[in-house]
Amino acid sequence: MNFLYPLFLAGIVAIGIPIVLHMVRQKTRKHITFSSLMFVPVAMSRFKNRSRIENILLLLLRCAIIGLLAFAFSRPFFSSPISEKDVRPAKRTVLLIDTSASMRRTGLWAQAVAEAQSVLQQADRADSVCIMSFDQDTRIVMGFEQWDRLESAQRASAGAEQISELSPGWAKTNLGHALVAAAEAIEDDEINDPQQSATARRIVLVSDMQQGSELESLGAYEWPRQTRLVVKSIRPGVTTNAALQLITDRHDLAGTDANDRPRVRVMNSSDAAAEQFQFNWAGGMTAEAPNEPINVYVAPGRSVVVRAPTTANGQPGRRLILTGDDHDFDNTLHVAPSLQQPINILYIGGDDPNDSKEMLFYLRQAFGATGVLAPRVVSHPGDKDIAAAEVAKADLIIATDPVNQQNIATLRRHIESGRALLLVMKTAGAGKMLADFAQIDNVKAEEAEVDGYAMLDRIEFTHPLLVPFSEPGFGDFTQIHFWKYRRIDAADLPGARVLARFDTDDPALLEIPLGKGSLLVLTSGWRRADSQLALSSKFVPLLYSILEFGGFHTRQQLQYFVGDSVPVLRSTAYESANIRIRKPDGSVISLDPAEQTFTQTDQPGIYTIESDTENRFFAVNLSAQECRTSPMPIEEIEGLGVLLDQSGDVHIGKIEKAQHHSNLADMEYEQKLWRRLLTALLAVALFETALAGWLTRSVPAPQGEQT
Repeated sequence: MNFLYPLFLAGIVAIGIPIVLHMVRQKTRKHITFSSLMFVPVAMSRFKNRSRIENILLLLLRCAIIGLLAFAFSRPFFSSPISEKDVRPAKRTVLLIDTSASMRRTGLWAQAVAEAQSVLQQADRADSVCIMSFDQDTRIVMGFEQWDRLESAQRASAGAEQISELSPGWAKTNLGHALVAAAEAIEDDEINDPQQSATARRIVLVSDMQQGSELESLGAYEWPRQTRLVVKSIRPGVTTNAALQLITDRHDLAGTDANDRPRVRVMNSSDAAAEQFQFNWAGGMTAEAPNEPINVYVAPGRSVVVRAPTTANGQPGRRLILTGDDHDFDNTLHVAPSLQQPINILYIGGDDPNDSKEMLFYLRQAFGATGVLAPRVVSHPGDKDIAAAEVAKADLIIATDPVNQQNIATLRRHIESGRALLLVMKTAGAGKMLADFAQIDNVKAEEAEVDGYAMLDRIEFTHPLLVPFSEPGFGDFTQIHFWKYRRIDAADLPGARVLARFDTDDPALLEIPLGKGSLLVLTSGWRRADSQLALSSKFVPLLYSILEFGGFHTRQQLQYFVGDSVPVLRSTAYESANIRIRKPDGSVISLDPAEQTFTQTDQPGIYTIESDTENRFFAVNLSAQECRTSPMPIEEIEGLGVLLDQSGDVHIGKIEKAQHHSNLADMEYEQKLWRRLLTALLAVALFETALAGWLTRSVPAPQGEQT
């Protein structure tokens, strides 16, 4: 017989209490006092030793009650053999292997594979193991179910075979997300397991624990109390690691010369043993010193910003190579060529481009050439036919003069395909052209009577065209004065939406939907005789906003990190164009017309977006965080609530004891001997009560007896 709570058996010692009480005889008789004895001296009573046990049966019953009570609380049961299939695995382990780019350092991956295989070899027959790899994302290599389905002798070898197929990639390290995924995998497997006995839960992390690992996911996760993290930290033999990072400026899109030398940040690890490095364009040819690299000094844990060397032909190269450190996985910086993006603007009007009083002059000034944009403004009279091909390739169309019917039909088809056209009403006669575009009989337009000047009011900043001006400090249009404008009634135009009004409540800017596109109507112009719009700081941003609203993307990012999603900017006129992405290894991926994002940036290098009309480039490099290879203090993980277990032996011993106790509790629960003991206890207690009442009944004293 075994006991679930054997400490309660110590209560049997309480059996001595009734024994002691039975040895003490306290017989009390009635005392009658006579008045005639009041003067008789009182003699002291003579006592005899009466410490002997009386009422043996009553004593035995009381001892039995205490014994049965102690036995009932100790929960006795008869042990029986426990079948192995009824016991859950002794340990549930997730083997988490780091496959990020920092594991490409010399000697690290071989150590990681050896550590992982050692964990598998140490797994017991009853253990359940899940193998996961992680970098920026977390992947299951071998799940719990797959492990359990294998024979015990085949599990370690099968897991080792899966690990041998892994290799470090180029993505950054998201350690926080990986730990959360591992902890959730253990909890999910426990929920799906029909057994209920306790198991040890642990995560074995095999990683270089580099300082650039992301841990943000742990901050919002409550770590399970039963799960322990065992860290198998991998260290390289040499520690100096320097890296290159390209510095980009968002303002460079507007005015930087494409031939400027890029700025590069050179970073050195905090545990580095060297501080002198060299970098050069691939090929080693520079204008300053052919075949001579540029020297740079960086103290450990610091960084410096320098200009890249000039190439022999004066054009920036594609790859910068760093030398002088111990690890070369992050020594190459890929730089995409900064090509000028053409912009075709079609201006329909007869203005003199050199007349500073007319709109075409200011339009050319607004769309001047920059380092990344190459605008081309073409003017065309409205009364002459415009070729459909010229309209199709236009990124922005501005109509200021009356247009013949054939041109209106061509322009309307262009708008209906999803583009935008800006109609500027130079005179009240533009109402006829507006009616032709809207396909209505007539639009009443007249010159407004302006008292001094008018200002813009009630601007719809929620509209996509005006969202860039919604931020504080950018939405003040009160400094722009309008001396002339044309008054129209928006109710005459079907579906028209007023985007801005003058302070006289007359429409200033309207949008009329036509098919998939929009006709934008400006009731005033930017001629000097009409307004100050061309001289204001809002003029150029407004034109670029109209350009983007019509489907043109003015900013194409050229630099990405491994794992980033790259938007594929398709021209609205060529939505069905055959677009292909050529990766650095030469493989080509074709994109469906519906795909707007490219996600397979899994290696650094120059990617080419190939289409039937043009080729575009973008560079993919390692994340700067991944280049921070100094060891992370383990306290950072512990400070986020993760329970660490360096050895795991103490915790596993506790779990094994809990598992054994749980098995015993199951057997005791099935037998329920304590109920029988309580039933016997109640029967004995009733008999003891009746016997005690009979033995302690009052016995009358014989007549004549005095005390």
